[in-house]
Amino acid sequence: MARVIVIGAGLAGLASAVRLAKLGHQVTVCEQDERLGGALGRVDADGFSWDAGAASTTLPAALRDLFRKSGRPIESLVQLDPITQPRRHLFGDGSVLDLPVGDRGGQLDAWTDLAGAKTAQRWTDLVDNYGETWQVLRKTSLEPPLMDRLPWSAIRVLKPWQSLARVADSRLDDARARAVLRYYATQHGSDPKLTPGYVGVWSYLERTFGRWTVDGGFGAVADALAQRTSERKVDVRTHAEVVAVSTKNGAVTGVRLADGTELPAEIVVSDIDPRELYGRLVDDPRAKKVRRKVLSTHQAQAAYVVHLGLQEPVPDLPFETVLHGSPTVVVRTGGVAPAGHQAWSVLVHGYPTDDVLDLLVARGLHIRDKVVTRQTSSSWLAGVAWEGFRTARKRAANVSPVKGLYCVGAGAHPGTGVPATTLGAAIVADAIGKA
Repeated sequence: MARVIVIGAGLAGLASAVRLAKLGHQVTVCEQDERLGGALGRVDADGFSWDAGAASTTLPAALRDLFRKSGRPIESLVQLDPITQPRRHLFGDGSVLDLPVGDRGGQLDAWTDLAGAKTAQRWTDLVDNYGETWQVLRKTSLEPPLMDRLPWSAIRVLKPWQSLARVADSRLDDARARAVLRYYATQHGSDPKLTPGYVGVWSYLERTFGRWTVDGGFGAVADALAQRTSERKVDVRTHAEVVAVSTKNGAVTGVRLADGTELPAEIVVSDIDPRELYGRLVDDPRAKKVRRKVLSTHQAQAAYVVHLGLQEPVPDLPFETVLHGSPTVVVRTGGVAPAGHQAWSVLVHGYPTDDVLDLLVARGLHIRDKVVTRQTSSSWLAGVAWEGFRTARKRAANVSPVKGLYCVGAGAHPGTGVPATTLGAAIVADAIGKA
């Protein structure tokens, strides 16, 4: 049995903690704030409740595997529900696309109705082709630690030198279809021109596995993980800021807290920004090379998020609506509201030069006189911005060159989002193994 310290209680940190505790390790979580869950949380005000960060996920098997490998199935704590409503796309020319998720035929029909059979077939063929991309990524990057060098057969499929913007321009014949594909980079705070084309694989994942949420808000997943830490007897310490990772002879020996407390450990799992970890907390010669790589990356642009409590009647929107333009604006309607009201979350991807309500009105959503409360979410770590395909090699690996040090979370491999951060925790747990 190893003594394990997890720095940070975001999704990836909690996932790592409960997995390792189930494997028989003695686990302590150190979180500098009072609340657990990181970007999985809620904003509550005036009788309304909104998801502070993530509100849905694809690849539900990743969450199900997490709870199964740490104890009981997720359904024993929360119920994952499929989102049956299409994602709505509103374009600058006034046209509307209701694009189903989890439905190949439905997507083909939706594109045919909007742009004709040729565009519909081009979109369908492109998403079909991402199936091979998914198999390569799953086998080389998402289940094992990132390989030092990918085989040529994988590189030939991924074509990492092609940007998502170039794939959109070369494979799709309609500007609106190109905008929908580019959105898979925009939603994670990256420029489609600098994002590898294989990131479009999320279009295949959504169509194949659908999108899933939790009744009452995705923050319930954080609550379920907090309960799982109690069940697994994880020592969770809030208001416990880690200011240094102690090492000796190239191996971790523990951490030091802001109050001077030294906590010994043979294993440290970091769920904080790797630039903070390697730039400030770890001072070991073995970290020199990875420090240089990690510090050369830049944080992706986090969405500016405003939560609105609205009095009905308001426009009838599905779970998620994307308002294409500059900036791209996303409206989520899955919040909890009193009778006769609705709870919307508005995410602005890009630098807002206008107030959120002005942006909505300009895109045809006239709800200014319906607002009864307005709250703003603090930004959360959006991970590493794509700056060309070589960014994948600059992102912090899950296994550090410092013995006993591991990285998970949005800034580490395999990236941001609920599925990726959950899979990163699984990679670390497998690498550490049973006690």
